[in-house]
Amino acid sequence: MRPEVMVDAFAGLIPGGGIGRYVRDLSAALTGLPGAPPARFAFPRNFRDRARAAYRPERLHELPHPWWRLRLLYTAGTLAPLRFDRMFGEPAVLHSPVGYGPTFDRTRLIDHVHDLTTLEHPEWHPIRANQFLRATIPHAARHASVVLTHSAFIGRRVVEVLGVDPARVVTIPPPLGHCFTPVPLDASRSRVKRRFGLDGEFILHVGTLEPRKNHLSLIGAFERLRRAGFPGPLVLVGQDGWKTRPIQRRIETSPEAGAILRIRDADDRDLAALYGACTACAYPSLEEGFGMPLLESMACGAACVTSEHASLLELGAGCALAVPARDEEALAETLAALWTDPDLRGRVAGPGPARAAAYTFERWAPRIFALYRRELEAAGVAASGVGAVAAPPVRP
Repeated sequence: MRPEVMVDAFAGLIPGGGIGRYVRDLSAALTGLPGAPPARFAFPRNFRDRARAAYRPERLHELPHPWWRLRLLYTAGTLAPLRFDRMFGEPAVLHSPVGYGPTFDRTRLIDHVHDLTTLEHPEWHPIRANQFLRATIPHAARHASVVLTHSAFIGRRVVEVLGVDPARVVTIPPPLGHCFTPVPLDASRSRVKRRFGLDGEFILHVGTLEPRKNHLSLIGAFERLRRAGFPGPLVLVGQDGWKTRPIQRRIETSPEAGAILRIRDADDRDLAALYGACTACAYPSLEEGFGMPLLESMACGAACVTSEHASLLELGAGCALAVPARDEEALAETLAALWTDPDLRGRVAGPGPARAAAYTFERWAPRIFALYRRELEAAGVAASGVGAVAAPPVRP
């Protein structure tokens, strides 16, 4: 058994945010911070060029199959007693950031469950991905040494839905990017005008175009807001995801289609400026495991309206307004109140930056290292090199 943590880096080799961004944050912590445990990064054979561009050779472990074949093997492993220790080089600990495992005999698995939408809302996902994750996530969670979640809400759902022992569930929220701090209003407006031609009031939504983000209700609320006299556009920042046709059709047929702007190429500095310049940020998701755009908006001092989903209430308590997810009228009225009442905007946005400070990269990394150190010790491996970072104890 190798005295190391191995991270399945597949998701981090695909451009985009979400889980991929989280994997890149893990990589930065494990390769760049003092006190990090020995770590390597596993990748499918067909991602060799991307992996070699992202990591030093000694940090890499190439799996002997392309991704499509690994997906079949991992699925087969839920039905037959397949174990994958040798394929991964016998690491003491493996962190599976997407939650599909696989399972092992000796290696201790940290299985990361972001949400349970593939189980509870399969209609929101592509068929092939849904079939794979519906088979592998429950199996991996039930066999893992630790199930890691980003919110206490998902931690409870893992116990309730998957039957995982609460003692094996650990919640560590993800880190906030370094760029997400308040930007002076003049600087924000200058950047968004230069980059995107935005000048004046606008409503902002950040997130991949997909069903659970609830774009349909947001567009309906925006139409109501425009009828009430709101002068600016609705700005949708994010790439196309899956099952987008109804959303795109709703945008195209909206009477306010000319006032709905798609932005697909915003980097973190652009996002910080967009949060800083917007009239309000709307994030009425139907289901979230955490809600990173809400955290980013809070950090940048934006006034945000979210849905009354448990994980968003957990994250945004005292720093955002919440309405029922599918209530277009309530969402429109709340956005209108933020637009017309600067004092209300200030009261909603004011506590955000201080609250977001609890989610910095520098606070997150020691907690992840503490979890890794605990699992290395449980594997009977000396956790050499990981004592330099003072870290709080990891608790379920």
